[in-house]
Amino acid sequence: MASSSATRPQVFINFRGPDLRKGIVSFLVHELTRENINVFIDDQEERGQHLSTLFRRIEESKLALAIFSEKYSESKWCLDELAKIYECVKDNKLKVIPVFYKIPVDSVTHLTGHFGDQYRKLKNEYKLKEPERVKSWKEALMSIPKYFAMPLSAASGTSDKDFVDKIVKEVQRTLKAVKGQPEAVQERQQPEAVQIRQQPEAVQIRQPIVNRQSCMYSLENLTISSSCKASYWTIVSISESPNEESSKVAKMRECWYLDFRGTVDTTKLASGTRYEVVFVVKVEDTMRRWDSPAMVRLMVPDNELQERKLQFVDLERNEWIEIQAGVFIAQPHKVQTEFKLYQYEPILMTGLILKGAIIRPVE
Repeated sequence: MASSSATRPQVFINFRGPDLRKGIVSFLVHELTRENINVFIDDQEERGQHLSTLFRRIEESKLALAIFSEKYSESKWCLDELAKIYECVKDNKLKVIPVFYKIPVDSVTHLTGHFGDQYRKLKNEYKLKEPERVKSWKEALMSIPKYFAMPLSAASGTSDKDFVDKIVKEVQRTLKAVKGQPEAVQERQQPEAVQIRQQPEAVQIRQPIVNRQSCMYSLENLTISSSCKASYWTIVSISESPNEESSKVAKMRECWYLDFRGTVDTTKLASGTRYEVVFVVKVEDTMRRWDSPAMVRLMVPDNELQERKLQFVDLERNEWIEIQAGVFIAQPHKVQTEFKLYQYEPILMTGLILKGAIIRPVE
């Protein structure tokens, strides 16, 4: 066993195989250590005699990197570690970043190819004598990949070095977020500040706050639609400072598509002024990597459609982010302008918070 210092590890790395140990894991440990991040990896391939020690290291860590590779599921010890990691994640005692190293995400989530074959081999070996152990493996394998993940395909032109640099940045972001976690915990401990209700598939309530300079859209001024049941969106009241009034946000649980939109009557704005439209969102640590990009669109009658792709993976996590939908010039006559953030590909999505939108003058 090895840790980069005698203090408790900040990052526990779960992986399989000497090839990874001598390659990407070695480089990853070096780069994390250079950034003063304390790391723990197991120096021994056969872990059975000291599994309890490894479990303790997992419990002491703030973040786990689960590096899935082609040979990962050959090791029952790797799966035991993964099950322990997921147990700690469920108890909100640990963050996890799944890393898919030169293996398709579907090979893990759908247990296909060599990964799936080796898993079933272990499953058949232990399902009768240790059914709970096998159950914990399956639960972890089905759940961990749902968190914000970092994949590197075998056909990718990205080098291991560049991939490691991305992982290091993500680790730094996550550890920074963990430092601020007591505030989040405090928020959860104040149920009176949280209101959760079931909502219809589309929510559109009162008019936005408009003046000649800007237009503020709270969640209640916008429309959220999804193919999911209404319970897959949770409406939560938050207050981010003691003197600030609470506002409602929509937390995505699990959805198969996203449609978040609003409209503005330009006669309520200053004629001839150039405005931009931005959505305000937050990407959580739990965001599962979306296989297809989302789209941001601004539609102004008699103007060229403004539309672009958006990769949520590129956004800062756990911070409110402004996403520009486009710009337009307010007209003296009524022009119903629509802005929209959407993703219609049938993939499972989670980890996004929607707060509202802003329309404001720009140079």
